[in-house]
Amino acid sequence: MVVKLASLKANLAREEKGDWIEFPDWPGVEFNVSSLHLPAYQIARDILFKRLSRQYKKAGIPSAVMTTELGKLYAKHILHGWRGLDVAYSMDMALEIMTDPEYRNVVAAVEYCAGRVSETDIEFVEDEVGNSAKPSATA
Repeated sequence: MVVKLASLKANLAREEKGDWIEFPDWPGVEFNVSSLHLPAYQIARDILFKRLSRQYKKAGIPSAVMTTELGKLYAKHILHGWRGLDVAYSMDMALEIMTDPEYRNVVAAVEYCAGRVSETDIEFVEDEVGNSAKPSATA
């Protein structure tokens, strides 16, 4: 079976603007998220990792610190809304929740959904037309 190359293209507009993604472990809960490939997020994440690496050196970054710091970045760059939770979404509420280590499950759910927003629907073609194999020497 052959994969249709065009079906592998990322939807950059969707990744930047964001989309509603259901979190499968919590029925009825959806997050409006941008992709983890968002350039502003990736730059901020890289800067964060460098800063934390210098700060904690060989001791390693504590997981509560990492969750809190990533939560800040998700609240600022990735998360745009939620549905199905008993608390209304606001940017201030998102920042409060996403930076509280006790809400690490919410941080993980947002991360999961942000990973899903960039998935593609892979399509297949029946025949192997356009196969990129090298021609044989006898052809």
